[in-house]
Amino acid sequence: MHELTALGDELSRLPAQSLAKVRPIFQKGALNIKTQLQSEASGSRHFGKISPTVSYDTKETQSSIEAEIGPDRDKGGAAGLAGAYFGWSRGGGTLPDPVLALEAEVPNVEKFLGGLLGESL
Repeated sequence: MHELTALGDELSRLPAQSLAKVRPIFQKGALNIKTQLQSEASGSRHFGKISPTVSYDTKETQSSIEAEIGPDRDKGGAAGLAGAYFGWSRGGGTLPDPVLALEAEVPNVEKFLGGLLGESL
């Protein structure tokens, strides 16, 4: 995570026109994570109904871009999502930890952000 913080510091020094190129990179990363989570859930016999409820939302401030990714409790079928990932006393926990999807996508986001830095600095 130290590398991501350092990368964030460098990105904050980009010219304003280059910062507009950062948002699509994060949105694509969030979409890729969402797609992986949907794929994992759809393959589950017991938790497949969670798959269509997985979504993402990005929020941008003057100094940051955030993405929230995962099943939406307001959509049908997502009521048991915590148990699907982390289990209950009687079982569950058969879906991979969502952090693994994030970790799989980090190198892709870093690659594109690094390319953006290279062309902007």
